[in-house]
Amino acid sequence: MSEITVKKSVTIRRSIAEQIEERAGAGGFSSFVDAAAEHWLALLKAREIVEDYEQANGPLPEDLLEEVSREWHGE
Repeated sequence: MSEITVKKSVTIRRSIAEQIEERAGAGGFSSFVDAAAEHWLALLKAREIVEDYEQANGPLPEDLLEEVSREWHGE
């Protein structure tokens, strides 16, 4: 089932709009922006999870951060 969409007006820099259109085509502009916003929201949520954890437990251990970094980079 697809979600209901809403039409919004946004203002972005011309150079960004041109780069999006080059990659997504004029007809894919909204889908590109929707996916970018969804990705950005996921990153913000992940940051909030880490901040909540650190507030309750202190900083993440350095060895864990190094391990995650290696896995992220495919090492």
